[in-house]
Amino acid sequence: MLKLSLAAALIAAATPISAVAGTAEADPVNNVVIPLFDAVAQENLASARSLLVDRAPIYAMFNPTGQTDTASIRTFPAVAYFGTVTQNYENIVFSDRTYSVTDDGKTVWMEANGNLRLEKTGSPYLNRYVFKITLNDEQKITEIREWVNTVTLTQQGITAN
Repeated sequence: MLKLSLAAALIAAATPISAVAGTAEADPVNNVVIPLFDAVAQENLASARSLLVDRAPIYAMFNPTGQTDTASIRTFPAVAYFGTVTQNYENIVFSDRTYSVTDDGKTVWMEANGNLRLEKTGSPYLNRYVFKITLNDEQKITEIREWVNTVTLTQQGITAN
């Protein structure tokens, strides 16, 4: 819980998007983050890939096994991870999004409710997420960190793999 509290504190300390985005070029939320999540929802992995640097990783920061040490952080190539998401879930919706952007515009924090449906069973999968999306100078995503409520994962029968 301490790590999640730290994430919440960092989000609160970030500058709201309206204070950063003076021009369209400097708007990482509308130019990168929203298009990424739209591409995944539409199962358009080519569009998602175009927003990422080659071999950009996604880090699943908490493990459903309950272990929270650094060694338990799961790491995946982002494009492969999105492929797994689109194969295993339908109705990939992240709603009630809030964004915060660091002063340099290179880090976007996004909080959202996940409303997905398991492809295999049709059962709803609802969870709360925090994403930290890091960008380079070219506004390409260099890494994504994802925090999710692992209790909700395990209660809904989702395993670490």
